[in-house]
Amino acid sequence: MLRPPSRRLPVVATTAAALVALLAGCSGAASAEVVDRGPVRGGTLVYATDREPTCLDPHNSGDMPQTYVARQYLDSLVSLQADGSVVPWLATSWTISDDGTQYDFTLKEGVEFHDGTPLDAQAVVDNFTQILDPATQSSTDLLYLTGYFESATALSEHVVRIDLSRPYSPLLAALSQAFFGIESPTAMARGLEENCESPVGTGPFEVVAWNHGRDVQLVRNDDYDSAPADAKHQGPAYLDGITWRFLKDNTTRYGALGSGEADVIFNVPPESQQLAEADPAISLQEFVHSGSPFSLDLNTTSPVFDDIRVRKAFVHASNARAAVESAYAGVFPYEGDAVSSGTPHYDETYHEPFPYDPDEANRLLDDAGWTGRDADGHRTKDGVTLTVRLPYNADGAETPPADLTILQNIQAMEKEVGIEVDLEALDSASMNAVWGDPDAYDLIGNYWNSPTPHVMYIKYSKATLDVGNGQNSAFASDDELDRVLIAGTATTDPTEQAALYSEAQRILTSKAWSLPLYPIQTRLGISNRVKDVWIEPSEGEPVLSDAYFVDGGDR
Repeated sequence: MLRPPSRRLPVVATTAAALVALLAGCSGAASAEVVDRGPVRGGTLVYATDREPTCLDPHNSGDMPQTYVARQYLDSLVSLQADGSVVPWLATSWTISDDGTQYDFTLKEGVEFHDGTPLDAQAVVDNFTQILDPATQSSTDLLYLTGYFESATALSEHVVRIDLSRPYSPLLAALSQAFFGIESPTAMARGLEENCESPVGTGPFEVVAWNHGRDVQLVRNDDYDSAPADAKHQGPAYLDGITWRFLKDNTTRYGALGSGEADVIFNVPPESQQLAEADPAISLQEFVHSGSPFSLDLNTTSPVFDDIRVRKAFVHASNARAAVESAYAGVFPYEGDAVSSGTPHYDETYHEPFPYDPDEANRLLDDAGWTGRDADGHRTKDGVTLTVRLPYNADGAETPPADLTILQNIQAMEKEVGIEVDLEALDSASMNAVWGDPDAYDLIGNYWNSPTPHVMYIKYSKATLDVGNGQNSAFASDDELDRVLIAGTATTDPTEQAALYSEAQRILTSKAWSLPLYPIQTRLGISNRVKDVWIEPSEGEPVLSDAYFVDGGDR
């Protein structure tokens, strides 16, 4: 998933020296020496993160902050493993028809939602109905199903069938995400607004309060008995509850971990990486997301970028590798492919198809007819200056300083070859208006986290373009690319898939529809008072249902 005007990665605002001083002043509730005698029940864990969801129901919209918190109160039908296989969760078993178009899921019996509604096949049908209802505004789930899903049917009380119009091998991986978490039909019937405030699942924790701008309060579901097969333990969570706090300032968030005000933080700031690694009271967990990396998508309908020579010139001139490595001090790797290196069937051949080459950029721009110069040295053609508009969210939580540094670096490099980049700082409402408007930008930041290489179809297919919800932000498609990607979903043969997805990467990178920058990551800082936090692989969602305090959670 993704959502456009949403950036979430850390910032670089404080110097290392200042952080050392800050940490030296912290009381340090976490001790370097703790004794782990095994799981202990009790305590409310404070998890601090940078971005607040706009809705707690992940069926609505589909932004990453939703899936991270939803993982704590929603269960899915299946759970994804790091090797790409899936194991039972709410579905204890499933069968797939020989032609790959029919999936029958058998549900675990005796499971109830937090509101007492029983989990049955009709409840699952109702979830797909909600996801596909345009009123739900599901920009993420909808694109996983568009062009494939036909119907969901309750065959019996605990068997549900999903019929597809054509084979779709990524289906199980897609359904493992919290974006497809199964919700109470009773709760969904209250309407989108109320369901956004307090969605109801079958998960290990339940939502009791959303204090906007501050936190979400979660308490343990004492009746929980539907953990996925890959959980570290079955039964109720060890924690009494979770306080899901919103601390978007990097220094404050990292300081909260050092002082013991937070037990786990999301997005350890890059500038704090070395300090965290050296601190025996903190452990780090990192996960590189599969999917499309954070990129600048080039609007192929714009008067400038409708010429592939100009798109290639822009990418060649950007020196994106240097921009990323300097802004993120090596904590975030440069990623030049259309898909992140953690994506199944990633082909390193396309890691950097258009390396920094100002001479080639100048040659391409000359060929495209941008041969004149204005008084500022920018290229012109027919009296028009070669200017591109790049809007970004001025909120530091959405566009962290390091990201802004990258944009400014690229702006400077483009000027070297005569391209003027107009950086437009907009508020969130203005960014929402820009998104999906082909006349409002020439390039825009975007990413898509997804556990499958089918993300290329989600971002760049004709089908996504036709949906018109702005997720194909390059406004581009290619019939051959669509054909290859659809063929990839029609087979489960790994060798055939590898060949098809490699070909898709070749086609996609040759189009220069985007300027890839770096892969999205989940980066957790964890107090050594807390054990058994882990990151699941479908979306890099933190899992807290197995976590426990070694000291029982006394603060």
